[in-house]
Parts: sequence; C-alpha cells; structure tokens
Amino acid sequence: DEEEENEEEDDDDMSTVMRLRTNLPWRACWKYLTSGGFSLLFLMIFSKLIKHAVFVATDCWLIVWTSTPDSQMNQTESLATGSTEMNKESFNQYVAVFSILSVTGIILCLVTSLTVEWMGFSAAKNLHHNLLNKIILAPISFFDTTPLGQILNRFSADTNIIDQHIPPALESLTRSTLLCLSAIGLIFYAIPKFIIALVPLLIAFYFIQKYFRVASKDLQELDDTT
Repeated sequence: DEEEENEEEDDDDMSTVMRLRTNLPWRACWKYLTSGGFSLLFLMIFSKLIKHAVFVATDCWLIVWTSTPDSQMNQTESLATGSTEMNKESFNQYVAVFSILSVTGIILCLVTSLTVEWMGFSAAKNLHHNLLNKIILAPISFFDTTPLGQILNRFSADTNIIDQHIPPALESLTRSTLLCLSAIGLIFYAIPKFIIALVPLLIAFYFIQKYFRVASKDLQELDDTT
C-alpha cells in the first residue's frame, strides 16, 4: 500500500511538472528575456523596430518610384531609335534613396541577428549559473524527493533547448509578428475596408492556433516522458 501511494504521489508530481512545462507562464518568458540584460533587450526591440520601419520605407519608396507619372519623369522619345530616355537626375535620386534604404536594412538585419544571439548567450549563461548554484546549495531532502533523472534532464535537454532552440525561435517570432503587423498596417492604410475582412480572419486564426497549441502540448509531453 505504501509503495502504491508513493507511486501515485510520484505520478502526481510528474503530472504537475508536465503541466507547468506545457502551460508556460508569462513570468517565465519575462524571466528569460531579462536574464540576458535589460540593455540587450532594449537594443533588440529597438533594432527590430527600426529594421522593419526601414523595410516598410523601402516598399513605400518603390511604390512611389514605380507609380510616378511619365510626365514627371521627363521622358523624351527618340524617333530614330524608338527608345525612351529618363531624366538622369530623377532616376539617380530614386536609385540613391533606394540604395541607402537597402544597405541600411542589410546592416540592421546583421545587428538584430547578433543582438538576439548575444542576448540568448547571456541568458543561457546566467540561467545555467543560477540553476547550478541552486542545485549545489539545495538541502539533502531535495535529492531524496527529486528523481535524479529529472535533475539531469534540466542540465541536458532543457539547457540544450535554452542554448540552441529559444534564440532562433525568438528571432522567428519577432520577425513574423512585425512583418504581419507592418503588412496589415500598409493594407489598412491603402484599403480601409480591409478591416471588415480582418475580423473573421482573426477569429479563424484564434481557433487554428488553439487547436495547434493542444497538439503541440501533447507532443511536448510525449517528448518529455521519453
């Protein structure tokens, strides 16, 4: 009877751990972001916003460039060759601004990538240091009640996720979010009636991601138990 009770308690503890691992609270996300340092967090957010602002400016400049009337481009047709010559000053101005925006966007892409990786490295180092200190300073009763495999899993699989998987996921999440917001903003600016179609799309997206999250949690539980 005592063994069965102990097994039930272990199962309850493991189910509690699995629930906490799958239902990730917001404070855990904030803990990870701030573990890399507030300065790096601010630099990452600022560089991301500036980078996507430059991307939007580049798209808007291309729209202005391609939608310029022929009369403003001061085109002159040559009857002998049948070719069209554009005003060199206007053309050089459009090319110069487009080149500056493109080079700025490339530099900001490099800065944001380095910032995310640097912040991920700092966060992983700080979290591993804190985890190691807590394990070393833990009382003997902690090792009597906590399975050794669970402790080793924290220093192997979980640490590998923090080191290898979270920084690329964070980069992809921020990039996709800002791209979606900028695209929705531009479409709404050009076509205000798009808000009518946006509402059902958001509702459909909510139910799709809710279904996907349930499947993702089940897969995560299977991965943790094997």
